Amino acid sequence: MSYEEYYTYGFLSAIHIMAGLQGAVLAAILLFKKSLATRSNRFLAMALVGASIIVCYDFFYYSYQEEELPLLILYAPIYIRTAIPIGLYFFVQLLIEPKGPMNRWERLWYLPILLEVVTELTYIPLNLFLIENTIDSAEHFLLIVEESIGLLTGIVLPILAIQKINQYEKFLRNNYSSISGKSLRWLRNLMTTALVIMIIWLLSHFQFILGYENDGTYTFVSLGLILFLFGMGYFVILQYPLFGVVPFEDPKTNDSMSKKLSPKTEEYHQRLLTLMDDESVYSDAELTLSTLAEKLAISPGYLSQIINEKENKNFFEFVNRYRINSAKIKLVNADYNQYSIMGIALESGFKSKSTFNALFKKYTGQTPSSFKKHFGSPDA
Repeated sequence: MSYEEYYTYGFLSAIHIMAGLQGAVLAAILLFKKSLATRSNRFLAMALVGASIIVCYDFFYYSYQEEELPLLILYAPIYIRTAIPIGLYFFVQLLIEPKGPMNRWERLWYLPILLEVVTELTYIPLNLFLIENTIDSAEHFLLIVEESIGLLTGIVLPILAIQKINQYEKFLRNNYSSISGKSLRWLRNLMTTALVIMIIWLLSHFQFILGYENDGTYTFVSLGLILFLFGMGYFVILQYPLFGVVPFEDPKTNDSMSKKLSPKTEEYHQRLLTLMDDESVYSDAELTLSTLAEKLAISPGYLSQIINEKENKNFFEFVNRYRINSAKIKLVNADYNQYSIMGIALESGFKSKSTFNALFKKYTGQTPSSFKKHFGSPDA
């Protein structure tokens, strides 16, 4: 081995053991700290433990110590790939619906873990009772089987988790005028990353089945798991408030959403526009569909239908178009020259600078500062 290879593998083994230990510590914190020991966090801990065990085994591989491991440790039923996607899926499910029960279909996702455990246990009697040539072919077959189970689960479950997050994001935009601090886009990005890792792992698996060298491809998988563990350290330790979500209601269970609009719809629509134009209710940064529906004395579901069908927008878009229009007026009004751009955003109903800037650019094609520079009063 060259010096370059020696230092490369030494570096890889070092970051593997660091990531593995961090994942184990994070899992322990989530499981045993009372304020964090929620149902969803137990499954996140399961995913962290699964990833930690895999990178620790990879540590022995990159440090050339794999052959030194005792048989019971090398083939112990703890190298469970499915623990990662299953843990992440139920973490998403229970984070969004913390009191929601698991249905029978969801409970079936425990089966891949059982199959992997059984497959891992099979290695031990194989090595004890079969001759060497037979062991190699049997182990090759078992590795293909268990890795196929893990990767099938690892591809399907992140996709299902992303769908759940998208449904939750749709729920937010239909019920809240501000989703700052509520959005789970960070979690969708995490699940997308997990899916990419699994796809690369699948490529490595196909290379193995076809008899090609797959060490280089698998190294990207291993590094992806390390980044996952370090990334979760950031979210758990520094950004844990992101784990808080608002109560979720599945639109499929909301019967009022499926009712036909009544003959008084036009009247309610005009009253809605009057509230927005004359009373500027959009300036309330915490305005929700429920509070606006209460002002109109109608159900939230009915109001949502009116906005969707009459304005062709969801609640978030409907309210924030008013806020942007209000901000545009204030930006060019000399009476607001003493206000900062963020001050104008707050006056218009925004509570997040990033949301204001993003929506302003989306609806006007300009940043707030550019808009003020081009259209503001000469004294601004």
